[in-house]
Amino acid sequence: LKDLCQSIIEAQQQEIRQMQTWLQDWYGIGYEPQMSESDMRSMQRLENFSGAEYEIRFMQSMIRHHWAAIREAQDCLVSAGHPELIGLCSNIKGVQLAEISQLQTWLEQWYDRNGGRPVPTA
Repeated sequence: LKDLCQSIIEAQQQEIRQMQTWLQDWYGIGYEPQMSESDMRSMQRLENFSGAEYEIRFMQSMIRHHWAAIREAQDCLVSAGHPELIGLCSNIKGVQLAEISQLQTWLEQWYDRNGGRPVPTA
C-alpha cells in the first residue's frame, strides 16, 4: 500500500507539472493547484484512525477520489482538442482504473471488503 501511495504521488506530481506547462505554453496561464476544503476534511477525518481501520477508510477514500478523476478524464476525452491532453487523459483513466482495481482487491483480500463497488475493467 505504501508503494502504491508513493507511485500515485510521483505520477500525479508529474501530471500536474505537465498540465501547468501546457496551461502556460498554450494559454499564458499560471496555475497552482490547491486542496479543496472537502479533501482537507477527508484527510482530517482519517487522522482519527490507525491500523486496519485507517487502511480501510484510506483505501475507500482513494477509490472515491479515483472515480472522480476518471469522470473528469472521461469529460476531457470528449471535450479536449489538444492531442497531448487527450493522451494524458486517456492514460489517467487507465491508471486510475487499475489502481481502483488494486485497492478493491486489497480491501477484499485483507479485510473482506470491496469498497462498495464492482471491480472495474479497463
